[in-house]
Order: sequence, then C-alpha cells, then structure tokens
Amino acid sequence: MTAVIWLHGDSLSITDPALSTHPEAPALFVFDRPFLSSHRIAFPRLAFMYGGVRDLAAARSAPTEIRVGSVPEELAHFACEYDATELHATENPTPEFEAILQGIRERCPGLRVVVHSAERLTTYNGPVTKFFGFWKKVQTEVLGGGDLFRGMEMPSGAAPAKPQRDHRNRWRG
Repeated sequence: MTAVIWLHGDSLSITDPALSTHPEAPALFVFDRPFLSSHRIAFPRLAFMYGGVRDLAAARSAPTEIRVGSVPEELAHFACEYDATELHATENPTPEFEAILQGIRERCPGLRVVVHSAERLTTYNGPVTKFFGFWKKVQTEVLGGGDLFRGMEMPSGAAPAKPQRDHRNRWRG
C-alpha cells in the first residue's frame, strides 16, 4: 500500500488527521485554477495558504508539493507519479470537496480514497450567527478554562489613550 496526502485550505496543519495517519507519505496542495478564476480571493489569503504549505514542507521529511491547476487532475497525476493505491484527505465542509473526490474517483478508479474526520475546536454544536456570541460560549473549553486576556496587564502608569479635542474642537487620538 502506497499512500499520498491531499492538503487543502482547511488542512494546513502539522496535526492534520490525514498527515498524522501517514507522516511519511508524499503530500500535495493544489491552487485550484478553475476556482480561483471564478472567485475573488485576496492576495493575502493566497499568500497565507502558500506560507502554510511551505511551513508544513519544512516540518516534514516526506515530499510536499504545490501545484496550480484542476485539483482532481493534479491529484490523479500525483497519485500515478507515486504509484499510490490510497489517497488520504481530511474532510472539508464545502460542496467542492465532494465534487473533487468524485473527479478523482472517475480519473483513478483503482485508487482508494480515505477521508479522515476533521479536528474539532470545540464540542459546541449550536448555531453560529455572530463570532463574539459563539466565542463567549466556547472560550472556556477552547482555552482550557482560561480567558484569552487573563494575565495581561497594562504597563505600570499606562492608561488607555482617551480621545481629546484639539484647538479647533476636533477629535484626535
């Protein structure tokens, strides 16, 4: 059995379940050209993903590649290059994820596709309408009982800056 790993935007972590299962397996991240052509993705987001893959590659001894193109096609080529019998990926909640998996299965019928459950940040299963309300409900669990700002103090003698009016009665500061 030879395995390869598909890294996607939601699996860029050294503790990713697919990577953890096969740390010695070659991994591939694909910048999805058709998706990028039809959606406006800010350059900082693309740079963040590139940096994440680069950091993963530096932390692993196994090959880690970045390609640009159609994700199913690039993954199929990658699996063939390594004579892979299995493709491992961590689940992703987007509709494109299932379509990509279907495209891989069509291109490589003999390739076994294994989808790993994603890591959960919290056990919370309720609706999330606003981040702050969600965070108030889960911060104790996520931070192990702590407050995000616990232990942080202002330097002695420092007080938060208060807005002041200048000589023309305009707010400044």
